[in-house]
Amino acid sequence: MRSRSPSSALAWSKKLQQSETRVVLQQVEGVLIIPFPDPVHDAFLAELQASTLDYLHRSPVSGLVLDLSAVEILDEHDFSRIRAICHGAGLMGARIVLAGIRPGVAAGLAMMDLDASWADTALTVDDAMERVR
Repeated sequence: MRSRSPSSALAWSKKLQQSETRVVLQQVEGVLIIPFPDPVHDAFLAELQASTLDYLHRSPVSGLVLDLSAVEILDEHDFSRIRAICHGAGLMGARIVLAGIRPGVAAGLAMMDLDASWADTALTVDDAMERVR
């Protein structure tokens, strides 16, 4: 088995970090859909905020669907950052729907007694699309 050289390991680490922060924005029928990676990192959330608000400024949409179906763990810090991003998007006129929240994530958020009344929720992205059209 070959070991990586220090410069190779550094390049691999940077590539991995870039993939963790990459935000994919998909506009479908006037709705912006953003899939979340698992795990969710601070760098991703920072890029998400900048990318989303910039996109909404350039291309008005009727709604924003955050696809959380891949996320297995979401802590209070991550949830509050998502809330802040959604608040900014709402101020820019987008209706926000959180889609695909897994049972474990829902249970964890409920146990932390976090308020999610600021966003609509849906089981699937398709259901979310119906709500924002």
